[in-house]
Amino acid sequence: MKKIKILFTIPNFTTAGSGREMVNIIDRLDRSIFEPYVCVLQEGGAIFTELQDKGIPVIVKPFMVNDKTGMLAITTEAKRLATDFRKYHFDIWQSFNWSSDFSEALIARFAGAKYVYVKKNMNWNRNAWKVKSFLSKQIVARNASMLFHYFSVPYLRRKTKLIYGGVDINQSGNADGIRDQYYIPQNAYLVTCVAQLVRVKDQVTLVKAVVDLEDVYVILAGDARDDEYVAELYSLIQELGLAERVLLAGQISDVRSLLKASDVFVLPTTNVGGHEEGCPVALMEAMSMRMPCIASNVAGNTDLLTTNKTGLLFKAGYVEELRACILKYKNDKEFSRQMAENARQLIEEEFTLEREAADFNALYKKMMRIR
Repeated sequence: MKKIKILFTIPNFTTAGSGREMVNIIDRLDRSIFEPYVCVLQEGGAIFTELQDKGIPVIVKPFMVNDKTGMLAITTEAKRLATDFRKYHFDIWQSFNWSSDFSEALIARFAGAKYVYVKKNMNWNRNAWKVKSFLSKQIVARNASMLFHYFSVPYLRRKTKLIYGGVDINQSGNADGIRDQYYIPQNAYLVTCVAQLVRVKDQVTLVKAVVDLEDVYVILAGDARDDEYVAELYSLIQELGLAERVLLAGQISDVRSLLKASDVFVLPTTNVGGHEEGCPVALMEAMSMRMPCIASNVAGNTDLLTTNKTGLLFKAGYVEELRACILKYKNDKEFSRQMAENARQLIEEEFTLEREAADFNALYKKMMRIR
């Protein structure tokens, strides 16, 4: 049987954050049926080299239109760019480009491929999302809220599939020396948040929540993507006298070892301006490591945590509610342990890399009408 050719697209493997997730899916494709290719806008990065070493063809060329002066210009350029892709005879075009840009879908169509994109974030306020969705053969939603809010109309619901992200449940971490590295006392209660330092992640609420909790320390791990917000966060820490108990650790390579050395994980994402979560990997990783977890009551988080079942949810932005959640875990060790075990069980059942890859394999077979 002739293999189904799938083109996976992503802007690059240096700044785009979902490269590893894409590779995890490629690694678990049924190679007796599917033949994967990858296209990036620019070469470079460890994953780029990894794919080449695995023998997976990596194409470096534009798959979006830069000229946005009008629909006619976009369409004309899309047809031109599609010429280079048509010779490959791709059957499916799987996009891991998270922007609302719809020109990629046009190029895929002109190239004769069935376009599918993954809706990772909770943005929907641009008409471009509607156009992109209209042009798609399939859409992958990352949480249940997307199905209800964005894809409930019949013509979109019919071509939208809910596929949760997944994590490697076999990975662990090594806590040795982590607390010493960050000058955290061994007997302190350590709260960790792993998220980019941007306003929508709302680390400010977490900082305020621990002001009066004298033996509680906090590590904020994540890349600084908003200089103004980081400056405000730093000033708040100084103003509240928390410089010794709240540490901005920056982006770290070994997240799981940090989690292993921590007592609780918190993801305090705000819902101001409609900013919520898609399917938060950091939260899934913490749950997979049997950590008691706390998260704001926003989309994405609510697919993973149910209060008093798999963790604790608090109303986004409410400092007192978050403080109460931290104290609940800190003061009730058995409850903390049970929530951690329940969280691990949920991840094992529904949020593994194998489950995610199996769902993508099934989707591709359905698109090509393969039983």
